[in-house]
Amino acid sequence: MVLESQRVLAATGGKSLGAVYHPIGTADYSSFILQAQASGAKAIAFANAGEQLVTLMKQWNEFGMNTGKQKPVAELMFLTDVHAMGPKIAKGLTTLTAWYWALDDETRAFGQRFFKLRGTMPTAPQAAVYSGVSHYLKAVAAVGSDATDPVLEKMRAMPVDDFYARGAKVREDGKLVHDFYLVQVKDPSDVKAPWEYYNVLEKVPSGEVYSDLANSECPLVKRVN
Repeated sequence: MVLESQRVLAATGGKSLGAVYHPIGTADYSSFILQAQASGAKAIAFANAGEQLVTLMKQWNEFGMNTGKQKPVAELMFLTDVHAMGPKIAKGLTTLTAWYWALDDETRAFGQRFFKLRGTMPTAPQAAVYSGVSHYLKAVAAVGSDATDPVLEKMRAMPVDDFYARGAKVREDGKLVHDFYLVQVKDPSDVKAPWEYYNVLEKVPSGEVYSDLANSECPLVKRVN
């Protein structure tokens, strides 16, 4: 993830001032935070997630980094991470997400159905699984069989057009190509409803999210081409 981020940063004219790596499961991020602070970078990107990201952000605030000029960016963050740390700790943190339950009426309806069953709002991967299974079942019904090859062919031929993604396509390498969203965690005073933590800064077109098939490392794509 770090190498890919640096590649994309360089391609867009940005400059990386370095990277530091912490042990998995560490509870003390102080030395890493201080190194990031000393770098003078405008933005500090975190390549961890879950409990590690929650702990890191708590210590980020303890060091007063939340009031500094350096902006925190999460390369992989779930809505449940924000809920775990709370908007007071997470405010200002930005990330790119495939989906957010409060985007529109349809996503909200799915979110509320999920909440009634689970007691939490759905994350983007959870919504993706629901959409993916639904797309598979539609393909099985259309083909009249669950045989792998014809179902896969149908899944690629049919667009995915649901609460998760609009007019999206399953590519030859199995990726669902769709738009993403650049979001930022709200200030606590702006959170008007439980789990409604994000401000959507902009929609990011799929063409800016996914690398071209020509650059794919997928063995299937290489074999076909």
